[in-house]
Amino acid sequence: MRQADRLLHYLRLNPGASSLDIIRDLGVVNTTGRISDLRARGHVIDCRRRADRLLGYWVVETAQLELALR
Repeated sequence: MRQADRLLHYLRLNPGASSLDIIRDLGVVNTTGRISDLRARGHVIDCRRRADRLLGYWVVETAQLELALR
């Protein structure tokens, strides 16, 4: 499995994971590069501040986007 695919799976299981979480758990050092790869493949990945003030990443699924538009 490629790093981007492993990252996508990880983010689905760990919404709000920070870059540090991803580096520690997956060993993916170039997190922003892999996020860019996923976005280029059509995945919507949101980066926002968590309650502990760190930035975290969330995968936004298509069904969530459709609900927001209604």
